[in-house]
Amino acid sequence: MLDKFTEIISHLIGIFHTTIEAERLRDAYEDFKYQQRHSEVNDIEITPTHFELRYTLRDFDPELKYTPLANETPFKVWLASTDPIHLGEPYAPGQMTAFPDLYIEQGYSSFFPAARPSLVLEPPGSVVTVSVQSAWMEDNDLLRMNSVYAEFNDPSVYIAALASLQETAQILGVLTVQSTLDFNSSGGASFITLHDLMVQTDDTSRLGEQVVVLHGAEAYGMFVGGAPVETLPLLDDLMPELLQTEDDTADEDDDRSSSVRTSDLDLAPDVKTQAPDDHERIEDKDPFDGLNPPSGEAELFGLESGHQVVTGGNKMVNDVVMNVSWLDAPVISVMGDVVDLNLISQVNVLAEHATFSGVLQGSLSTTFNVAMMSSTSQFAGAETTDASPEQPVEDNEDIYMGLPKNWAVTRIEGDVLTVNWVQQYSFMTDDDRADVQIAGTNSYISLGENLMINLASLAEIGYGYDLIMIGGDLITINQISQMNVMLDFDSITATGAGPLGVTVSDNLLFNGASISTVGINSYGAMSENFAAASKAFADGAQSIDRDVAHDDVFTGDELLTVLYIAGDFRTINWVEQTNIMGDSDQVHLALDAFTAKSGMPAKLYTGSNAEINTASINVYGADSEVRVQGDVYSDALLYQADLIDTTSDPTGVFMPALANEAVLFLADGMITNPSHSSDDPGIVPTSPESIASPDLMQTLLA
Repeated sequence: MLDKFTEIISHLIGIFHTTIEAERLRDAYEDFKYQQRHSEVNDIEITPTHFELRYTLRDFDPELKYTPLANETPFKVWLASTDPIHLGEPYAPGQMTAFPDLYIEQGYSSFFPAARPSLVLEPPGSVVTVSVQSAWMEDNDLLRMNSVYAEFNDPSVYIAALASLQETAQILGVLTVQSTLDFNSSGGASFITLHDLMVQTDDTSRLGEQVVVLHGAEAYGMFVGGAPVETLPLLDDLMPELLQTEDDTADEDDDRSSSVRTSDLDLAPDVKTQAPDDHERIEDKDPFDGLNPPSGEAELFGLESGHQVVTGGNKMVNDVVMNVSWLDAPVISVMGDVVDLNLISQVNVLAEHATFSGVLQGSLSTTFNVAMMSSTSQFAGAETTDASPEQPVEDNEDIYMGLPKNWAVTRIEGDVLTVNWVQQYSFMTDDDRADVQIAGTNSYISLGENLMINLASLAEIGYGYDLIMIGGDLITINQISQMNVMLDFDSITATGAGPLGVTVSDNLLFNGASISTVGINSYGAMSENFAAASKAFADGAQSIDRDVAHDDVFTGDELLTVLYIAGDFRTINWVEQTNIMGDSDQVHLALDAFTAKSGMPAKLYTGSNAEINTASINVYGADSEVRVQGDVYSDALLYQADLIDTTSDPTGVFMPALANEAVLFLADGMITNPSHSSDDPGIVPTSPESIASPDLMQTLLA
């Protein structure tokens, strides 16, 4: 073992050795790299390669040899007709009568195409939806906060008045006469009756209501209260003040800077929500900043300064959306009749009466009947561009311009139904009685603010054909019937004097309806080839002939799809919406207690109710050429009526007018069911305008 000095010297010598070796390697590497870079490269010698071919390539030869038949040898020819897989009798020389339309000389070479294949289609099905939605509420509150009770009328008085008002409203509208739509009948008699009823409807006032009636082409467009408009009003802009509060607050928040309100979380104004750049950083903030509880009870419960008493503020909403594209074709033939009806009926009935300490208050309520009816071509709005010189339209070989080469046929024995039936009915009574005395500094008393909603949304996407042949009738009906009925009788009394703000009436009755059809039908007389084909189908045929397939209307269709319906093709989109509301409030305020104990202002809302009906029927199809054997019943009707009364006695709403104008209707049982007694103490939510059988599923599916 070496001593430490010897070991140190040995390590030093080893380090020198490794360093010297590294330097030597470096010199050798640089010299080698230099020689590699400057070395001369000799030219590459290319040696040709020789191939020996033992075989010679020739064109394809299947080695088939054809020897023509001798003239004395008879031969056979089969005719491939346009019928599926049908062969004629064989031909032999001297027997040309076998094929009068075909002559082939011996020795003439010709190509015979294969027979037309028989294609099979699955027939479409029917779709039937029946939706009955009803909502019912009785919110007749009684609040007594004073030791000495104030005297109030019994709510049954106002319920009876609402029953009378509902009967009056049933006289209005288009469908006031019972007319059952029977789906079991083979004809369209009930639908023709509906057409006659629409034709007879005029703008005659029955009970002093304001009526607007538009027929045919005049009914298409956008209307508000019967007047044509360019733009339709927004529902949010029409809501009563009390019901607009939350929406207006949200709108104000949206208008603020994103640094103040970016989502449902409130951020401090000095906190930036965008990512910082290299010279900017977000300061550290307390993650619990802004989550401290409110300091006072008013801020904790969201109360405004003062006192608020709300006995109204109710909202009723019926909403329906239908998007239907079930079955259509650009060419339709109908052996029966055609019934095509679009109907919108809107009725608002309002009776209100408000008194404050015996003084009649003015009315701020509004009614709106908003309707839109449109029919547009399927090509409306399509972008058209001129063909470029490099690719002219006439040189486009992808566009087939001939007649159909083949066709596929399917048939249905019976009717095809596309029925969407929606009934929405809402009934509410909010007849509150309140004897209010306030002891705190801030308060909020709510006896109303109820919400009722019926929603229905349908979407149906089905089938499309090139030709639909109907052995029966073609029936298309789009109908929207809307009615709002409101009774608002408010009686307010007060003792003492003080700062008080009273909002009575300010109700909204809104009907909004839209019927939009994409695809315009043009009607014409039945042609002979289509009539013959329909008769053949009725006798049991399973396909069409060339006379139908090669009709000029099918030019450009290489493959023709055909549907035959032995019965009727019925498309019915039916909507009925009804809102019935009674908001008759009796309020007594002890204003002397308000001022003595708090001195804060008080607000009272007895109205600010909203009844809303919105319905939209959107039908999507094709521009169709309809050839009709029978008659065509086509019409459109827009009916809008408003009946407003602000002076009637709560115990007899519209009774004089009802006795003079409507007794005949009531006596004939056209409004109420004779089986119901007139001595019933109250009213129940029943559909007022239904013209259907009570058992819808039985009549539809029997």
